[in-house]
Order: sequence, then structure tokens, then C-alpha cells
Amino acid sequence: MVRRLLVAMLLTATTVLGSTSVSTAQDKDASSFRDLAVGKDYRLRVAAALALGKSRSPGARPALERALKDPHPAVRAAAVAGLGVLGSSAAVPALKAALGSESSASVKRQIEGAIARLSAASPKARFLVSLGKFENRSAVKDARLGSLLRQHTRDLVTQFADIEVVADGADVAAEGKNRKLPAFKLDGSVTQLNRRHGADGVGFAAKVEFVIREMPSQSLKGSISGSAQAVADAARARGGREIAQLQSDAVAGAIESALKGAPLALEAAAGNSVVPAGR
Repeated sequence: MVRRLLVAMLLTATTVLGSTSVSTAQDKDASSFRDLAVGKDYRLRVAAALALGKSRSPGARPALERALKDPHPAVRAAAVAGLGVLGSSAAVPALKAALGSESSASVKRQIEGAIARLSAASPKARFLVSLGKFENRSAVKDARLGSLLRQHTRDLVTQFADIEVVADGADVAAEGKNRKLPAFKLDGSVTQLNRRHGADGVGFAAKVEFVIREMPSQSLKGSISGSAQAVADAARARGGREIAQLQSDAVAGAIESALKGAPLALEAAAGNSVVPAGR
């Protein structure tokens, strides 16, 4: 059984702005993610969806959005309820997509209600962010890790109500100027991914780092980093598939650890930035 442990996060800027300790992830949240994804009994998946809605975990929204495609209508309904409790307007596109394919009339009504509530509560962004270069610089040569880093970063950053991630290829500087908002580019890398052995099992320890650059000047405004470990019983971590899952879990945990500091880092970066006046 895999469990994730978030270890530490460090927030820095051109000089060190400060540091923040991140508490270890609750086993209950990890269990809910797992149950929602692979639980065989639909009632287990329903309970997991409702628990994640209350958890406020950074990965809750993407997990609940995936559950909108669950084969059981009760699980889909619970996923809608969970997204409603989270209250993030970033879930509206996924809800609209689910509405078009939903076969249950009662679940459709729930989706429509959730869309209306979340759309009405949609807050205004304070920062615009474009995703730049994402790469795996660890000793584990797996191209999938760079893709995981990018996608998981997008999923998590869009959950912050005051941060808007622009579409790939969009001119974030021009959009920031038009909307009079600070604009930044976020580059990320997996810096370490090391195998570990301990009394609690075997697994991997990962570290990631994100660099914040002001746009369009590309000047360095800060960085955030995070680390995590994913551990499993030795008997359950022997095959290549299990090892790859442990690696992915460790990297995903490190991303979550680091991105907890994203709002504070952007706040600090914006405090040193001058938003271009309209011309």
C-alpha cells in the first residue's frame, strides 16, 4: 500500500523571504485519493469523494473531476457535491463537459446547480501565470516525469482563486498589461529523485523547484521548492510498474509541497513588480 508523506517546503526570492514548514499529509486524505481512484465498492468511492470535498487538499479538485466519469451515478453525484464544497470556479469547465455526457437526470440537475453556484462565486484573479519550461533534471531518466510535473502544476495552481494560468502559447505579458495585473512565468524542474530504504518500507524521495520570472522582463522574482517521499511495503514494490508509481507519487507530493507557497511567493514577487500602465 502506497502512502505519501510531504516533508518540507522552502520559500525563497532574490534573497530568502522566509521559510514555512508543511505538516505531514494525513493518512485519511491519502486513503481517500486511493479509494476514489480504485475502490471496488461504489459506496467506498462515494465516501472518498465526499471526504475529499471537505479536505481542501491541493489535489482534491482534479481527483473529483476525474470521478465525474465514474460508472456509478452515486459516485458521480458525490463528486459533484465534493466540487461544490471545494467552491473553486476552476471546476466549472469539467462540470460543463460532464453535463453533456451525463445519463442520469438527477445527477444532471446537481451538475447544473453546481455550475450556477460556482460561476456566480467566480473571483477575480490577482496574478497571471504562464507555464514555461518543465524538465526532469534528476538521475532517473524518465521523460514522463517532466510531463507529470507540468500537468500536476497546472492542476494545482488553477485551484488558487487569485491565480489565473493562461493558455499555452498566450502572451501573458500582453494580457497582464491589458488587464493591469502582474504577469509571471513559472518554470519547474524535478531536481532529485532518490531511492530510499527504511524500516517502514522502500520508496523514493523527490525534490522539485519552481522559478518565478516577471514578464516581459524575464527578471528573476523568486523560487519555491518542495520535497516529499512515497513509501510502500517492500513486498509490494518489486515490479517496474510499482516502482514507477512510487516515483510518480513522490514527485506529485513534492509538487504539492512546493505549490503551497505559490500565493505567498507571487504576492512577494508582485510587491517588487511594477504593473505597466495602460498606454
